[in-house]
Amino acid sequence: MAKINAVVLKAGDIVSFRRGHTWTGGIVSNQSGTSAAPITLNGFGSGNAPTITGGKSGNCIRINGNYTIVDGLRSVACGYAGISVTGDRNTVKNSSASGNAVGIKAGSGSDFGKYTGNALTNNNIMNVNTVGSNCGTAQAVNCSDDSGSSGVLINGNDNEFSGNTVSGSNSFSYDFNRDGAAFEIYNGNRNIIHHNVAKDNNNFSELGKSSGTADGNTFRYNSVRSTCGANCSEAKGLVARGTGTSFGPTNGTIFEFNTVYLNGPRSQAVVCHAGCPSSTVIRANILVGVKNSLWINGSGWTEKQNVLNGPINFAKNSTSTTASAKFVNAPTDLHLSSSSPAIDRAGSSLSVLDLDGRPAPQDGDCNGTAAADSGAYEFDPPNC
Repeated sequence: MAKINAVVLKAGDIVSFRRGHTWTGGIVSNQSGTSAAPITLNGFGSGNAPTITGGKSGNCIRINGNYTIVDGLRSVACGYAGISVTGDRNTVKNSSASGNAVGIKAGSGSDFGKYTGNALTNNNIMNVNTVGSNCGTAQAVNCSDDSGSSGVLINGNDNEFSGNTVSGSNSFSYDFNRDGAAFEIYNGNRNIIHHNVAKDNNNFSELGKSSGTADGNTFRYNSVRSTCGANCSEAKGLVARGTGTSFGPTNGTIFEFNTVYLNGPRSQAVVCHAGCPSSTVIRANILVGVKNSLWINGSGWTEKQNVLNGPINFAKNSTSTTASAKFVNAPTDLHLSSSSPAIDRAGSSLSVLDLDGRPAPQDGDCNGTAAADSGAYEFDPPNC
């Protein structure tokens, strides 16, 4: 790795790693490509993906420049992040990360990146996990500092995450009992998370901010399932916040056309608390949670066209329903059966494809008018 890191890469350069081999130590790319001639790190030959482990400074692959593509690499047990990106307009695709505190990190100032087709598995290391003292008092110490166990950590802006599979970001925490998320957004804005699959994570996505903002983030056509027993007992889908907490507000959050299925006794599919911002949109989802399918306070937000299976704390919109979602075979198959109330419930969709890549909308109820279904999967009627 020392030889590779010593090379000054130029626009258009390609660095290829032999498949079936493992390297110890980290790749650090400081140079930039261009939009027409990016720098590329990829694999060649046959066998398993090239594997990097024991990363430099806790990161197996670190991209500091712009216009760099990481394609088909594997990062394992790196100490902190499997792949850490600080530059702009970079691409990470067809890659994997496991056994890290963070699978992929889009760091502060890392904007306009594309992350697609990646497999992020069991990134469940807590990089901070301390026992708190005097919690709940003015003398509290280390009572809310635990962090880690993230498939993706997003501190940047205007990034796109699609076609990724994230599973097993779920760990014990002294502060929170369980911690971890598929997509953690902290001080990140206008990111789009769409057409991903998340399984057995503690949270699908938790949004928060400190000195910055976490506004304008959008989630569409994602499938979220946490059914792993005791470790998923308090799983959540989306967690958004208002001004009543120092981690909020998370303004302009859009959560639509997602299917969330959680079966833990304290599970909550969507929570927007501390005075949920009026700019929040929760639309056209299927939300299944045992403690709450949707818990939301504040006023002025938009909730409509949802299928809500589980307790709610508000008067639902007339376009939403609490009727059973009627999946094909939950939890293993969250596609819609022909009698699902989600069919044609949503009207229009900004996406032309559902999570399976089928056209949306379709005329699912065979009434002669195509309309989008609620949830991540569009029902494909066989007879009309």
